[in-house]
Amino acid sequence: MIQRQSDQYSHLAALDGFRAGLALWVYTGHLAKAVGYSNKLLALHPLAVDLFMVLSGFLMVHTWKGRHGYDQLFGVTAIKFYIARLFRIAPLYFVLLGVCFLLADPLATMHDQIETIFPPPWIADKANYHPVTAWAVTSPHWWLAHLSFAYGAIPGMQSSTPLPDWSLSLEMQFYLLFPLLLFSFRTKKLQILLVAASVVLALLSPRLLGNYLDAGSLAHFGQPSFITYRLNAFVAGMAAANWLRHHRQTGNSITKTSVFYILLGLVCIAPLTKPVILLYGIFFIVISGAQPKLNRWLSGRPLHFLGEISYSIYLAHIFVVTGCVYLLIQSEGYLNIAPGLRFLIALTATAPFVFGTSYILYRCVELRGISFGRKFVKRIS
Repeated sequence: MIQRQSDQYSHLAALDGFRAGLALWVYTGHLAKAVGYSNKLLALHPLAVDLFMVLSGFLMVHTWKGRHGYDQLFGVTAIKFYIARLFRIAPLYFVLLGVCFLLADPLATMHDQIETIFPPPWIADKANYHPVTAWAVTSPHWWLAHLSFAYGAIPGMQSSTPLPDWSLSLEMQFYLLFPLLLFSFRTKKLQILLVAASVVLALLSPRLLGNYLDAGSLAHFGQPSFITYRLNAFVAGMAAANWLRHHRQTGNSITKTSVFYILLGLVCIAPLTKPVILLYGIFFIVISGAQPKLNRWLSGRPLHFLGEISYSIYLAHIFVVTGCVYLLIQSEGYLNIAPGLRFLIALTATAPFVFGTSYILYRCVELRGISFGRKFVKRIS
């Protein structure tokens, strides 16, 4: 039996809380790094991006199958769907690109001074580390790459802004492939081939295309910003969405097909780290509703609110963190206190501005972009 709309909404609301937690993880992780605070959990904040990809794969299938069929994957309906997604992501990103253009030089100066005092943990010779950051924001090539979201597929451009935006390019690459990926879920044989291909690509990409500081044999991507790195994470989310749909249609009973989808997801996620695999399991618990208390907590007002503004938190927090930490490190007293206390002071100072700015951006940019996108889509015949 398919669950009622209210039940469906509660699950999506719980995912808002899940998304809020991921955005907060990224924000606090960047803040801890900026003030020289070493914490094992916060140091793992890049893994939150892997879960964002799982969530994106899940929501794309969940949204599409809730409204459309396979026969509409390559027609006008698909074009409308893509335009709506573009207006969900692009307006805020383009506004923040404008901020990057206007503030590139002062942001680079502040960033370099922060990293001089608190070098990244991977820097071997910290005593002689003097970073020089220069974002080429006046280059036509820079603008073309970013306005088209192609920068993540270009080696060396994955970190070409102050923003943590490489994952947006990766998501757009996933959107381009989405019709073919979803079409592959029509038969079990195609699904197995897709999963096998995504796992092989995930394993080979670091060797061929680079692994952060280490160059690959074919190219050097400083972040896993090309689709081959994380196609498996998106497909894992797609498998979870298909599992949930089948699970509801069969009255939440255990069938061979439901086990098949669970195995697909686990195989997809296996090349990633153990914490991501663990969180993928928690993600399954959330979408299944197996722990109502957990879902109610994730659906509560505080996390629901943070989930609503999570995209703005994820993208815009870096401006607040950079500016605030730069001001704090001008004080000798601040530099001499314990790292944990430095982090708490910085968190107290930045949180109101991060959440306040994110809320304003959500109301003034995100919602207006979504509204305009809906009106635009209605005009397409």
